[in-house]
Amino acid sequence: MERFGLIETVRVEKGRAVLLDYHFKRISSSAEALSLPFNLSFEEFGKAVESAATYDPALVRFTLTESGYTLSSRPCIKRQEAALMPFYGVVRVYSDLSLHKTVDVMSSLYALKAAQSKGFDEALLFDCRGFVSEAAFANLFFVKGGVLFTPSLKCGALPGTRRAFIVDLARQMGLPVVEGFFSLEGLLSADEVFITSAREDTCPVVRVGSFSLPRPEGKPLWLRIREAIEWREKQGR
Repeated sequence: MERFGLIETVRVEKGRAVLLDYHFKRISSSAEALSLPFNLSFEEFGKAVESAATYDPALVRFTLTESGYTLSSRPCIKRQEAALMPFYGVVRVYSDLSLHKTVDVMSSLYALKAAQSKGFDEALLFDCRGFVSEAAFANLFFVKGGVLFTPSLKCGALPGTRRAFIVDLARQMGLPVVEGFFSLEGLLSADEVFITSAREDTCPVVRVGSFSLPRPEGKPLWLRIREAIEWREKQGR
């Protein structure tokens, strides 16, 4: 297995790749930055990903290395909610490589397995200064006082496709967005917390460690975002 490469994990549902334009933009940009051969057009990339889906819904892994690309597929099992375990055995560090989704996922797998062994769904990770960064395999958002917060990429968080879409969507909605540096205490005082990934777009966080988070009144933002993605996909590319 080649160790220098990139990954895109794309959810394919009812034969369509979700947020394909955001995935294509990221893999194209990262391939150029890392001098990897990516010569597919948007249409070719979409056809390759969608043709590789052997489940519905499926998570299709597109792996790009110096030798070319490969595709694999696995079932996509969506979570209804998530409990996060704060984990300090893996530290996120901001660097040139943290801006790309690379094939090196060992630290994320280690953190995830540690959390799952304790009965949690995901690991909550921090940067070297103790600021909240992300989950092992998901980006993190929280809402407080009508403002949407997400950790800065300078906390070592991955620039996820859902993260990018949600920031764009929130600004279109006129919702204030703050990308910054946040403590665990600040996260626990939020009105709403959710994680984002290709797996289920948005997933509410109901517990962090032993601390249970409040359930928001009315329709939560995570659900409004999920519905916005579903509506967008129905309109076609």
